[in-house]
Amino acid sequence: MARFRPAVTADDGDTYTISLGPNERDLIRSVAEQLKELLVETDGPVLRRLFPPPYGDDDERNEGYAALARPELIENRLASLDVVIGSAEATTLDEDSMAAWMRSINDVRLVLGTVLDITDDSEEVEVDDSNVATYQAYEVLGMLLETIVAARSSRL
Repeated sequence: MARFRPAVTADDGDTYTISLGPNERDLIRSVAEQLKELLVETDGPVLRRLFPPPYGDDDERNEGYAALARPELIENRLASLDVVIGSAEATTLDEDSMAAWMRSINDVRLVLGTVLDITDDSEEVEVDDSNVATYQAYEVLGMLLETIVAARSSRL
């Protein structure tokens, strides 16, 4: 009987072992590159969950906050995405790289959830030919994120 092997496990030292196949690694690299392009080239509604308004319906305060904070938030996200893209083939990662993977995969899932119109109170997503690949990526990345969180939590 085959046993499930988590995609990410904490090692005895300060590293994590990454056990992914080529398809999963290609997916991670691809979605990280796509999110990087979106962050650089657009300010569209697909990114709204990455930059929620901190002051509710107060447009003036939200715009002021965005003008001050958004460039740094984008810069930090781009740095994390660069780590993911650069280490997509790695079999071990240190704590900082693993944190970048966790942040970036979570960000990608937020964007994919927006594309799929998934909300906290959503019922099941209607999957059809037009969104099956997006939904599959969302699910695979969710499982990977879960193993990353479990591996990092095992160190606490």
